[in-house]
Amino acid sequence: MTNTMSALIRLMLLAFVATSSAKAIADDGSSKAQPHNILVVYFSQPEDVSLDGVDAVSGASVLQKNQQRLGATQYIAHLIKEKVDADLYRIEPEQPYPRVHGPLVDFAEQEKKNNARPEIKESLPNLEQYDIVFVGYPIWWYRMPMILYTFWEENDFSGKTIIPFSTHGGSRLSGSVREIRKLQPNAHVVTDAFTISRDDVADSSTPDEVYEWLEEIKVK
Repeated sequence: MTNTMSALIRLMLLAFVATSSAKAIADDGSSKAQPHNILVVYFSQPEDVSLDGVDAVSGASVLQKNQQRLGATQYIAHLIKEKVDADLYRIEPEQPYPRVHGPLVDFAEQEKKNNARPEIKESLPNLEQYDIVFVGYPIWWYRMPMILYTFWEENDFSGKTIIPFSTHGGSRLSGSVREIRKLQPNAHVVTDAFTISRDDVADSSTPDEVYEWLEEIKVK
């Protein structure tokens, strides 16, 4: 009888341990599977140009970081993504833009004159899971690239927080935050947007500047 009771107790203990372990594994797995509630969206046009710098009106620059060529806006987007643990989405045109700097500047100017709405290659991920959406872009010809207007007009950010950031060649945000508020009237658009000259993006101080800004706007 004693042996039977001891065996029963051991079985109960083993079952308890197994159940606890299974729950811990399940909890750990579900935690890792939780989707992010922050999305970083950016448009950054790659160019085949010298890294010595490009003309100020286009704002579509490149820089060298960790043996990689990155667009200026792309680099800032990746800094934000890593700091706030966000998902990342790149706006890409259905019809590729010129990669040579001069033709790209002319192409961007013509799009602006035509008030064009370039088609976007891939749709956004499901927006329902996101509460906060960072949106980054260069300033081209003193405004957002026209593909950003396609982006705002094709997507509804009602009830979400939009946080703009830009790279520029001297014109800073150039009224773009005001434009975003007009295009997304039912979203909360953070007016304390981040902007940086593309000439400064490659500086060693840039990550700290981005992180300080994220602290100021209470996104960590």
